[in-house]
Amino acid sequence: MKKKNDMRTIVLVISLLVLVGCKSSDPTITEAEAQRTKMLIDNKNYELDMSWATPLASNAMNQISNANLLPVDSRTGRINLMGSSSYIRVKGDSLEVYLPYFGTHQLGHRPGDTNSAIQFVGEPDKYEASYNEKKELTQIYFRMKERTEQYDVNIRVFKNGNANVNVNSTHRNSISYTGKLKEIEEK
Repeated sequence: MKKKNDMRTIVLVISLLVLVGCKSSDPTITEAEAQRTKMLIDNKNYELDMSWATPLASNAMNQISNANLLPVDSRTGRINLMGSSSYIRVKGDSLEVYLPYFGTHQLGHRPGDTNSAIQFVGEPDKYEASYNEKKELTQIYFRMKERTEQYDVNIRVFKNGNANVNVNSTHRNSISYTGKLKEIEEK
């Protein structure tokens, strides 16, 4: 009988841990913070400051990693961008993008170009933002073209301001970034 009671206790404890672990909303995020995040996006006056890049795994990325050419605290599948300039700025209808690129170019690289970052300044061809009430996040999509290369950018901004960015290109392998939403600082 004692074994049966011990087993019930273990099942009860595990069930409680699972229920507590599955809690959906973060109590540390206030309604004011969530509204501020939504307002920045709605007003098109925000910056996404990137912290990490996640390139597709490839033989070339493994070679770069093995040669110790990645930034500190980085590995092949997760590259530390903290302390570097990597951002997406949206101000009205204009975009300013600078995202370091780690990965494989599918089409020829421009001669003499030593900076392979994803860069853009101007108005995107397309920009859409919609709030998903059920998932409590804003989904942003824009398309931008730089010379012959086109980028499709999909962003998910959570109510706490954390963001996931996926960039698909006509000339490069896909890459993802994670970062934080903030208000653009006036200079």
